[in-house]
Amino acid sequence: MSKSKLGSRPVRKLVLRVRCSEEERATWLRKARAQERSLSDFARHVLSAEPMQRRVRPPTVDPALLAAVGRAGNNLNQIARAMHSDRKAGRRIDLIAVYTLLMALDRELAEIVAEHSR
Repeated sequence: MSKSKLGSRPVRKLVLRVRCSEEERATWLRKARAQERSLSDFARHVLSAEPMQRRVRPPTVDPALLAAVGRAGNNLNQIARAMHSDRKAGRRIDLIAVYTLLMALDRELAEIVAEHSR
């Protein structure tokens, strides 16, 4: 989904520069990190006096699951790349073979999800 469709985040092109001492910067950074925010988010909150919305932490995911899904995605990209190059070269695309590969990939993903849902 493109950023224009999201529409929830304003585009920030301007930069506000503030002179401060090393101690002030360290204090501000410490306060921002205590709230799990960037210094920009923290400063924006303090300067606008608007309530700061908490970010939802993404759930922890099993690295093995991420690797397996990554491999499946890589397989899908290879299928798409082969189809595009065959089409550009004027070769006929064996749709039955593509369908078979996609079904195998679908089964593999279903097995991965089932294995990590237990």
